[in-house]
Amino acid sequence: MIRIAICDDEETICSLVESYIANACEFLNIEAEIDLFSTGAGLRNHLKEDNRYNLFFLDIELKDDTGINISDWIRNEVKDESAQIIYVSGKKGYDRQLFAFRPFAFIEKPFDEATIRTTLEKYMRIYGNHNNLFHYKFGHDTFWVNVSSILYFKSNRRKVKMTALNAADEFYGSLDHIAEQLDGQGFFSPHKSYLVNYRYIRAFYAESILMVNGDEIPIAKSKREEVAKMQLHFENGGSLHGTHHL
Repeated sequence: MIRIAICDDEETICSLVESYIANACEFLNIEAEIDLFSTGAGLRNHLKEDNRYNLFFLDIELKDDTGINISDWIRNEVKDESAQIIYVSGKKGYDRQLFAFRPFAFIEKPFDEATIRTTLEKYMRIYGNHNNLFHYKFGHDTFWVNVSSILYFKSNRRKVKMTALNAADEFYGSLDHIAEQLDGQGFFSPHKSYLVNYRYIRAFYAESILMVNGDEIPIAKSKREEVAKMQLHFENGGSLHGTHHL
């Protein structure tokens, strides 16, 4: 299931986008939950309650806010880098401002149903491929993040902290289950509490691994020899097949 938020101060536009999305989801056989917001404050308050969305449809100019300010808040305050943002507006000239928040698409008003469907189809082609996505539960909701953006996982009893590029999240789970889900995608376990994406290792040390974001991952004493062999393997141009528990 994907969760979608629509924010526009024109209720007729909100309802129209909702209708077009619902039709597109039925056509594409996608299960979706859609929430409507007529104010930026309403959307912000909902997100403050730890509600999450996979996809936002935002009007750029609202009566009480702007889609640009909301995007900035989503990326830099909520720290949500995985959600995709689609701007829906009749105004132009915002290109440079919008670029900073990595929008997925811009839909110009007036729009038709085909435009919404095409945009949703593109979203599913890119983010609906479960081979390239890691999914996890947050409360009753399921979320997805690109596997290629994940640096590492750290377990702490029943919880797992995921650190990705410019984002982090925490959820209930186990590293064993995550390792099964990510089998063959470049992850290995240098320590019983960590699962690391080899792509984002900056350096190997005797007792730890340095990630590109500056975090250090410990290497268990019992695994140091095997990690050293893996390091040598990669330095000689080898590849990582499978998800490795050393």
